[in-house]
Amino acid sequence: MNDPRSRILPLLRQGERLLWVGQPDPRVRFTGADAFLVPFSILWGGFAVVWQIMAITRSESPLFVIWGIPFVVVGLYFIFGRFIAKKRRKVATAYGLTDSRAIVCTGNRSVADTPVRAMPTKVDRSKDGQHVSVTFGYQGAMGMFGMYQNTGLDFFSLGLGQNVAFFDVPDAHGLLTALDQVQAGRGAADPSS
Repeated sequence: MNDPRSRILPLLRQGERLLWVGQPDPRVRFTGADAFLVPFSILWGGFAVVWQIMAITRSESPLFVIWGIPFVVVGLYFIFGRFIAKKRRKVATAYGLTDSRAIVCTGNRSVADTPVRAMPTKVDRSKDGQHVSVTFGYQGAMGMFGMYQNTGLDFFSLGLGQNVAFFDVPDAHGLLTALDQVQAGRGAADPSS
């Protein structure tokens, strides 16, 4: 499952050419949204743990102990679990850019694609210039829910403005060169051949 080319090739349509294939870098952990999510998760988790400790040590009612368990579990997922889920998702993801589409294949069952030509494209480069993330399509008013993409909290935005995107790609030059070809129309197959 680690060869992205073998996972993308069967998804190509008749006459479609694969210009670039790659994967996200699972070592990249943080995104811009983490500037909000990390402090929030620590506050949530801290409050939930304090609540649970107080409920266990001071409450005579088992209801208070049981009530706090889901909040502690959610807090632990916010603090630690989402990074584990994000890394697992990245390891299972393959990206493909063809002469007409962007394709994201996650695991064995999930495939998302979108046309690339004449579509808005947002390119974010990492501060060190080592990685690039590309989001395809219109963001719109519901695009604010897309802030959860690539955070390990992606399930918050399912069906609410998620865009097809290539996150944390280490082959920035290769991806951007192929993207330029597609947007300039040079990636299309030559009709005379």
